Amino acid sequence: MNRIDRLICQIMPKAFLMALVAEGRLVELQIARRDKPTRVGSIFLGRLERVMPDLGAAFVDIGIGRSGFLRAEDRAGVDTWPPPGAPVLVQVRHDGEADKGPRLSMNVAIDGRYLVYHPLDSAIGFSRRIEGEAERERLRGHVEGLLEGGMVLRTAAAGAGSELLATDAAQLAERWEAFRRLALEVQPPADLSERVPGERDPLARMLRDHGASLEEVVLDERHLARTLQDEFDRLGEKIRVRWHNGPMPIFDIDDVSGQIGTALAPRIVLASGVEVLFEPGETLCAVDVDSASAGGRQGRAPRRAVDVNVEAAPAIAQQLRLRNIAGTVVIDFVTMRSTYDRDKVQAVLAEALADDPVPTQLYGFTRLGHFELTRARRGATLAAELEALERSDG
Repeated sequence: MNRIDRLICQIMPKAFLMALVAEGRLVELQIARRDKPTRVGSIFLGRLERVMPDLGAAFVDIGIGRSGFLRAEDRAGVDTWPPPGAPVLVQVRHDGEADKGPRLSMNVAIDGRYLVYHPLDSAIGFSRRIEGEAERERLRGHVEGLLEGGMVLRTAAAGAGSELLATDAAQLAERWEAFRRLALEVQPPADLSERVPGERDPLARMLRDHGASLEEVVLDERHLARTLQDEFDRLGEKIRVRWHNGPMPIFDIDDVSGQIGTALAPRIVLASGVEVLFEPGETLCAVDVDSASAGGRQGRAPRRAVDVNVEAAPAIAQQLRLRNIAGTVVIDFVTMRSTYDRDKVQAVLAEALADDPVPTQLYGFTRLGHFELTRARRGATLAAELEALERSDG
């Protein structure tokens, strides 16, 4: 499992660039635009505009100029549609694209470090990465009765003690109460997240998502580093905060800039000389594994196909996440005749993809010997995001 131990944050005029690093290896680069922030996760008090029975959905005015789309299956706490004009508490699940409004849900989810709180639900769920019935029952015993509603235990909750879980639950209850009070005070449409301190802070969200494993946060903005350190001291956090003010750019740490450059290149070369080529398209990305430069050098014997593919599989998984490639992915591994070897490569790839927070479905090898998988779409690719940021600076 990739244990993300360092967060390196470059503060730019129009964006936060946040690099998640595990033992010196760049796992993910998140770009939070300050000039064009995402609304995903934001909570609104909207006004129901109209119901579309044929679509099984309704349109909700949340005050952003485009109506949000609320499906019947995303209702929570009600069995039928409220009348037009009624206030509805909703959360943005996906930003809108082009002329389409955002996708909404009434099943509000408030993320903590170990728990995700669903005030309008009642079930206790678990991250798919929390395995073993004994561990799930242990965690269930610690969280039952902590919150009124439902919750999901995040991956970071594995191994956590009752005190940590209770503290996280108390903070979630406090945040939900702030939203609930606001919803009773304001008139729809209203952006509630904008009015609750810290809810739109990309750094705070990153710390909730990865704070359980972080050892250090490095920032290149002195005031923000000092504020964060004061907050950690108040909460008794053990995460170090470091203000980077040296002569070299902050992304020279762990060679983040170099690893970003690799993620933007069509071809990567592994330590052994194995090359992996990425050819992304609109809906399909082709990946080719080439062993031409591997083995046979300096008197070494040529490597077996399975060994080349086992080396390539984790690198492919890392790049899919780092590049944020979505849709269908077809991998042309070096040809293997043995079913045992194919199963071994698939197991290595599955293990490497298990840390990816974006849902990925593996379909296995086709009759032609290609490996197929799909990865859900969560925003633009890394290349597209960096290109858009560069255009906005220009």
